[in-house]
Amino acid sequence: MKTKYFVRFLNRVAHYDADLELVDVLAIAVKVGRMHQPGQNEPLFFGLRPWKHPRLTNRASSDYNRKLAVAHLKKTLCAAFVKDLYEDVAAYMTDLLAGASRNGLAPDRLVGEHKVTFEANDVLKCRDHDEVIGLVAKQIFRRIEGERNTTGMLASFDKKLGLGVDDAVMKEALPFLELRHLLVHADGVADEVFCARFPGFRGVPGEQLHVTYPVVVAARDKVLALVGHYDERAVAKNVVAAADLQP
Repeated sequence: MKTKYFVRFLNRVAHYDADLELVDVLAIAVKVGRMHQPGQNEPLFFGLRPWKHPRLTNRASSDYNRKLAVAHLKKTLCAAFVKDLYEDVAAYMTDLLAGASRNGLAPDRLVGEHKVTFEANDVLKCRDHDEVIGLVAKQIFRRIEGERNTTGMLASFDKKLGLGVDDAVMKEALPFLELRHLLVHADGVADEVFCARFPGFRGVPGEQLHVTYPVVVAARDKVLALVGHYDERAVAKNVVAAADLQP
């Protein structure tokens, strides 16, 4: 059995995988000459419309420019995958906190040291008790996340739900969750601390990290293993109600 939250996570990851597969198909098509009509005055790609695609229309029609355009798209998608993967982990954690609360998790356990306050209007807008719980869970996770300590975030989440997650699984996923912060807050430029903590990226302080397809695959596999491990423990410990589970 899996939680519905984990199934949603898996579905999102599958969409990212499909995006990367699509850009790879485009790269192959460009390489074998299937994306343009040979000729001196032909556009860079089939289907270009000057009024709709001015940037691409202004580029000279050459194999180099076609490969350059697809390579940049692939690079952008790889970085976006890592960023979105983190966001989906955050969504999973928030959903699981809310599900556990609806299933009877003690309020003191949920809140712990992460005290939160709410505007009266935000509470009054909730249609029922479940929406209040969702509001509380979201704010608590934001407090945890706001501490800007990914290791602490994972540990706090594990502690609140009493999952007993394997530290080794968390450590395997940690570099890729931290990579997201580097991409968002430093445009992917590595600093000395990041390079020292995670030498596996082979980063150079002051230079951008190369978020290649193999890096994305590793990020997906390690983060997926972490979320899957959380979910296995949550199901085994009856953290959420049976209604929130599916095969």
